[in-house]
Amino acid sequence: MNDRTGGCPRYCGAVRWSERLLLFAAWAVALVAVDQVVKAAVSTPLWAFHHRSSGWVALSIAVLAGAVLLTLVPSGAVAVAAGVMSAGAIGNLISARLYGNRVPNPLVIGNYEHGFAFNLADVFFLAGNLLLMAALVVMVVRRRDRLAPPRAWERALLRQLHVGG
Repeated sequence: MNDRTGGCPRYCGAVRWSERLLLFAAWAVALVAVDQVVKAAVSTPLWAFHHRSSGWVALSIAVLAGAVLLTLVPSGAVAVAAGVMSAGAIGNLISARLYGNRVPNPLVIGNYEHGFAFNLADVFFLAGNLLLMAALVVMVVRRRDRLAPPRAWERALLRQLHVGG
């Protein structure tokens, strides 16, 4: 075992927790900066501001806390994906604070009646979620030998579903 990588054997390619935290923060900060520059540079039609509630703010902060905890997973890819996702949450939190709980969405496809508006933070959050799912799936598949074997009821269910067992 290698203590520098959170107890992960060398073959898994893990990086130190401090390096994962740096990857997370670097991606988040860089993408938040891009989001904020675009929001400042591109005008937003009045109808394209979306109101955010205090409940949304609380949920966004909870998501950020969970994303920071993902840096404990011994995977650089998970840290990067969590950073990308966090950039979206942070970008919209900053915008909500700056614009009185209204988030500008300067990227408009169509118009008010037949279109939609979004911002780069939305794209980063969605892309980060997709990357995060992929990174976690890859990690679980690579470490499937560490998973607990299926219990009797799980094997029975798999047989019923004709999946395996």
